[in-house]
Amino acid sequence: MTDVVPQMPPRVPRGGNAFTRRVGRALLRAFGWRVTGSLPDEPRFIAIAAPHTSNWDWVVAMAALLALGIRINYMVKDSAFVWPFSVILRASGGIPTNRAAPAGLVEDLSARILHTPEIILAITPEGTRARVEHWKTGFLRIAKLAKLPVVQVSWDYPARLITLGPVARLTGDMETDIANVRAYYRRFTGRNPENQSP
Repeated sequence: MTDVVPQMPPRVPRGGNAFTRRVGRALLRAFGWRVTGSLPDEPRFIAIAAPHTSNWDWVVAMAALLALGIRINYMVKDSAFVWPFSVILRASGGIPTNRAAPAGLVEDLSARILHTPEIILAITPEGTRARVEHWKTGFLRIAKLAKLPVVQVSWDYPARLITLGPVARLTGDMETDIANVRAYYRRFTGRNPENQSP
């Protein structure tokens, strides 16, 4: 039987064990999903994930992470950290953030991870499941300040496929880079296309 996930390079931060990887693969098969593509053989990078249109994105992503056996961190609004969900969020790498007071968030987070030897920071650049006209550029600023490459990861619901990569080719010009990233993601379709950003 063809595996539902690719092999991971040796330097990518690992998590879980053989049992959790089997659980993740079983969940992906049950959902009818596969993972394709590759991650860079690096211990530190940002993974941006889009199009983000549904809470199901998190469910599918968690199954994929278990199957791949990798460890990530991701930002979640602090109001979601209520028991018992807080236990699940923290165990899966969730970092509580205060969206009502975003000043300094990028700088604080960048300083915290600049010298972290291993981290995959996962970010949804839309910042919400709803349709938005403008994507948040915080991931580009974090990438610059923390000296991290940006890996593009996509959900495509019609194909039931998560694609890992490629690494975004960043120019340093924020307007150009965000436009190029958005253009890349237009080929993929979220669970709720009506919420998908143009």
